[in-house]
Amino acid sequence: MNGGRSLKGPGIPIRIRLTAVFAVVVAIALAFTGVLVYLVFRQGVDARIDEELADRQGQIVLLARDDPDPAALLARAGEALLQIYRPDGTPVATSTQLDSARLISAPDVARAATAPIMLTRPRLPGMSDGVRIRAFPIPGGRVAAIAEPRDDRERTLHRLAVILGLALPLALVIASVAGYRVARAALRPVEALRAQAAAIGTGDLDGRLAAPGTRDELDRLATTLNDLLERLQRAVEHERRIIGDASHELRTPVSVLLTRLDVALRQDLDRDHLVRVLEEARGDARRLARLADDLLLLARVDQGGLPIRRVPVEVHDLLDAAADRNRASAAGRPIRITQEVPGGAVVLADPDRTAQVLDNLVTNAVRHGAGDIELRASLTHTHVTISVRDHGAGYPPPFLPHAFDRFSQADGGRQGGGLGLAIVAALVTAQGGTVTAGNDPDGGAVTAFTLPLA
Repeated sequence: MNGGRSLKGPGIPIRIRLTAVFAVVVAIALAFTGVLVYLVFRQGVDARIDEELADRQGQIVLLARDDPDPAALLARAGEALLQIYRPDGTPVATSTQLDSARLISAPDVARAATAPIMLTRPRLPGMSDGVRIRAFPIPGGRVAAIAEPRDDRERTLHRLAVILGLALPLALVIASVAGYRVARAALRPVEALRAQAAAIGTGDLDGRLAAPGTRDELDRLATTLNDLLERLQRAVEHERRIIGDASHELRTPVSVLLTRLDVALRQDLDRDHLVRVLEEARGDARRLARLADDLLLLARVDQGGLPIRRVPVEVHDLLDAAADRNRASAAGRPIRITQEVPGGAVVLADPDRTAQVLDNLVTNAVRHGAGDIELRASLTHTHVTISVRDHGAGYPPPFLPHAFDRFSQADGGRQGGGLGLAIVAALVTAQGGTVTAGNDPDGGAVTAFTLPLA
């Protein structure tokens, strides 16, 4: 077992991962840009060559009009790569640089006789990179073909490819370094918050995180973490208080139980005395068991593990059943039911948990109040309010804000409900209701809770 710790080693820092993702995105963008620049530049170079050939075509056509002789036209044109053909495709004049090579084939001559055409020959003797050719008709029913070597074009494109091949990786490295520095700078406040949070121990939760003051997500993160620490501090203090109160509550019955057992063991008691001591010890054990059950119930409520089965329940059934269950323990004090709701009013509640709420309230009224006990139900638009009233001294006013705190105790004649009222509040809240404690103007304590109508 690893005690909940991960078996994996430390992960890659987020700044490295961010830089890697940034570098990949930038690399794709630079590669796309490089290819696009290369293609656009190559297209521009080819377009410029084609335009130059078109301009030279116009000059040759003019020269052919002035002097139709092929040899004279060849001499006056000054073209290094010029060839003149008869309509049948036979060359009649060729530049010396071409020697015996043909620029275009006979079918191409036939096509060029009607309209200019553009061709590319990747290979030509003496020109490893080939030529770009423009063939067009000239006066006299002949066809001329002029060519431009592609050597300069290929050298230019090669230089561009080398420049892009050097510049783009360098740009990627520079961008990646800049991205790493930006990521590290952006995460530095987060690391500072982490260090501050790590320095706050569970024994001292008073510390808070210093907000970076950037008025952005980091500030909101610091505020959220401080809120979390505030809630954690309250929860820890609440748990410590509960543990302390529970220890205090358990100490007395445990001490009494041990004393009774010590008396039973150390003294020579007759059977009647021994039975009485054991019965008292059994009562102490039951109180301990009840306290343990109450603590377990509250723990389940806190953890959200308390099962609540909310079904439609008639209000008068809840009150009648509560009165019947508690009459024996009321020590002869009457339990009256007053209903200010129409007959058959139905609430959405858990019958068992609601019965536990009513029993706790009636028990609290019997134990700490006086006179008869009144169960009252009243109706609003969306809820039914059920209250339990006694005719004793009521709650001390300073105690009312803390009436439903666990192990709360009031100064004066009336004590709080220990865990009873805390359980009432927990069970009512779990059913979507609210609970209040107060004093009736005519005397006596009134504890009320609401349940939603079905």
